[in-house]
Amino acid sequence: MFDVSNAQIRTAETERDEVLAAAALQYAEPVNGGAMATAVLERFRRDENLMALPVVDAEMRPLGLVTRRKILSVFGHKFSHELYRRKQVDFLMEESAIVLDIRVGIEKISHTMTDREAYCAFDPAIITSDGVYSGMLSVISVLRSITQSRIEQAFDCNPLTHLPGNNSINMEIDRRLQGGGLFVLAYIDLDFFKVFNDHYGYERGDRVIQLVAQLLRDCTGPDDFTGHVGGDDFVILFESEQWRSRAERLLDHFQRESALLYDASDREQGYLVGENRQGERMCFQLMSLSVAAVPCDPGVFQSHIELAEVASEVKHKAKLVPGNSIVVNQRHY
Repeated sequence: MFDVSNAQIRTAETERDEVLAAAALQYAEPVNGGAMATAVLERFRRDENLMALPVVDAEMRPLGLVTRRKILSVFGHKFSHELYRRKQVDFLMEESAIVLDIRVGIEKISHTMTDREAYCAFDPAIITSDGVYSGMLSVISVLRSITQSRIEQAFDCNPLTHLPGNNSINMEIDRRLQGGGLFVLAYIDLDFFKVFNDHYGYERGDRVIQLVAQLLRDCTGPDDFTGHVGGDDFVILFESEQWRSRAERLLDHFQRESALLYDASDREQGYLVGENRQGERMCFQLMSLSVAAVPCDPGVFQSHIELAEVASEVKHKAKLVPGNSIVVNQRHY
């Protein structure tokens, strides 16, 4: 269904290694939360390339970030050393410090780092694993990783819809499964598209596929993922709790806008005449969308392969329903 391959299954450890390699996670020896400010100043004086240091507690959990910018602003005047020599490091910590678990993925890290005030836009992010300090990511390394990711997606992108293809879909599913968050996979299939394509030709058929792709973009949120499996099959990974209302809006918009792609006479009669799989002439309904929805609770599915099998079963049930339909997986785990 998703052109699955066992070689593409990624565990949390593999995902973490790829992020570390792609985004050049840098490890700087952290500062203890009780350290003196002057000791931290000395570390910056000894290393001219040091831009920031994480501050952690006794269990290596991040408390904040000390930057060279803040050090220079505090110790930049004549009497500052004497004034602050008895103070601990906490008064140097930046309130804007970003702390993220590495499992959120490089895209989320990038969005969080770029959505900041200008004065701290180039501060690194503190990266943790299960709450424990793992290293820091600079803005430059994140941008490099995002650029590489975009290049890889471009090679996997469907040329007609410009949506991510099978490899990207599989990797995104596995990333979300390993991340442990709740999401809903919606497998979307066009009903009676072949009849339309045979009747009107490939050029108008391509317009239908492009219409679906655009409607998917319009009906999804910033945290949702949309992919093109191929042909007339699509996938949405919904993170929003309002996933069903978004799917219903998709069906409503498709029913209204796809009708305009038919000739007026065919639209008025409400069907097309074509051949079935046995070569027999018969009447076919106008196109509709079948949506197979599979809620993915944490720990239920281990990989996109398992999820694809269930989604395929649900899609078969959805296509048995006349017209636009949404069928939700009813299995209990």
